[in-house]
Amino acid sequence: MTSNVRSDVMAQQLIVAVFNSVSDAEDAAQAIRKLEAAEPSFKVESGVMAEKDSAGKVSLLGTKTHPFWGVVIGAVTGSLIGLLGGPTGAMLGFTIGASTGLAGVALADILDHEFVHAIGNAFAPGTVAIFLEASEASTAQVDTLVTSYHGTVHRKPMAQ
Repeated sequence: MTSNVRSDVMAQQLIVAVFNSVSDAEDAAQAIRKLEAAEPSFKVESGVMAEKDSAGKVSLLGTKTHPFWGVVIGAVTGSLIGLLGGPTGAMLGFTIGASTGLAGVALADILDHEFVHAIGNAFAPGTVAIFLEASEASTAQVDTLVTSYHGTVHRKPMAQ
């Protein structure tokens, strides 16, 4: 678990916030954008919102928050969505993450079995997730924001 203590060093993180409704996820996404604009110690590199339907199919949401952040979704986010979405998600994940060049070893280090399993359990059918690749000096602000919109946060340091 990452410390909530603020430091001068901004750690690159994969942040996954899972919500039970699209409206809570959209509200949280808007609040994350406001936090990023107001807080220089929090910077989103890329991000996307996805929904898992009752059949387990993962799709990117093209709502008022689309495009979410960045022009390119990172390989880590794309790979994680692929792992969580079954065969359809694998193609979607490959497509959105293929444009970056992280080595397979780096992906395996970040997306270890324990992390993918935890996200897989949380990102159940009928839920919505925000996937962010971000730098943050403290985890407290994002954690507080996500929980205020009834979400749960999962975080994994990214190799630098």
